[in-house]
Amino acid sequence: MKILFFTHTFPYPLAEGIKLMAFNLIKELSARHEIHLFSLLEKDTDTIYIPELLKYCKTVQTSYKKLPKSAFLRLWNMYFQNIPYNINQFYAQEAFDKLHDIIKKERFDLVHFNFFTTSGYRKAVPEGIPAVLCNYDAMSLHFLRNKKRERNLFKKIYLSKQWKKIAKYEKQIISRFDKTVVVSSVDKDWLCALFAGSGQQADITVIPIGVDTGYFTPQEAPKDNPSLIFRGIMDFKPNTDAIIHFYKNIFPLIKKKLPDIRLYIVGKNPINKIKSFATDKSVTVTGYVEDIRPYIAKATVNICPMRIGTGMKFKIIESMAMGIPTVATNFACAGIEEIKNGENILVADSPADFSKTVVNLIQDKPLIEKISRNGLEIIRKNYSWPIIASKFETLYKETLRA
Repeated sequence: MKILFFTHTFPYPLAEGIKLMAFNLIKELSARHEIHLFSLLEKDTDTIYIPELLKYCKTVQTSYKKLPKSAFLRLWNMYFQNIPYNINQFYAQEAFDKLHDIIKKERFDLVHFNFFTTSGYRKAVPEGIPAVLCNYDAMSLHFLRNKKRERNLFKKIYLSKQWKKIAKYEKQIISRFDKTVVVSSVDKDWLCALFAGSGQQADITVIPIGVDTGYFTPQEAPKDNPSLIFRGIMDFKPNTDAIIHFYKNIFPLIKKKLPDIRLYIVGKNPINKIKSFATDKSVTVTGYVEDIRPYIAKATVNICPMRIGTGMKFKIIESMAMGIPTVATNFACAGIEEIKNGENILVADSPADFSKTVVNLIQDKPLIEKISRNGLEIIRKNYSWPIIASKFETLYKETLRA
């Protein structure tokens, strides 16, 4: 197949989940298909990474997303435009025209729109060329969950407006794609519920995210015992909510039982509140790291105390791939269908239960070995990128036959 892959951000370097997903899928598909990339850029320096994608893509073409320079216009777009802000901020007429011209000149079998924020360009694809939207998450559900946890009144009002606006937009736009992909049954069920009784059609498929099992592998590393790791982008609301909640309400309970415990908070853009945790001698806040693997490898336990957000968590499946046991909330486990509490992960929700579960795991070496071994097995059987790419290939073929 000749596939045009459209991304809202350049899929390199691999510093965040959305780039990892795009890059690894392109890499796997390129072994059997002709892949062309069209990507939006945020800054000129992104162009230095084009050679990395040319290893797997026949062509790489780019355009810029253009945010309004005026603060007033940005606020206007946030609050008063009918189109959701996170669609508006990635839309540029110049990019639309370039994408449309590329599709007219080339004979693509299919166009893959990678992530919800690319959906505003749907009309650039002429009739007769199938278009697949890889939505990943149910964005309206993401905003609704954020709204429920938000305490700031003005932010709560904003989130309330946005989730309703996005839900309306999702109903309109998803019906215009031949197929839509999400990463968990929770996201699919939410989106299907939006369409219930509307008379509109939506063809939604669940395909989970994958892991580069050649990169994330078990490593022999001196354990900084006992230690915990929490990783992710540290100005992303679901992550900041999780680690602030953990540090305030769970970590003190663990320290009572394990005074020597250490907590590593790893990831770029930590907000000031999270940076302040480093005044605690038992906490290290790293900021951006080039390679996350040494930090995962030396941890005793990976924690995932998520309370908001949507989709599937790289922080769980990458730690499993490295043989590091995870303690997570029920909420955090969405999308990992093979999860079995007590077999390949430990699940706890309340602060008391979460702290007790972490302590018991650290003090039980056979349990650590069991959870680690079983977690690694489900990743190798179900979540390597070759397996995930084959699911997309099946979806593409079904789309072309329809």
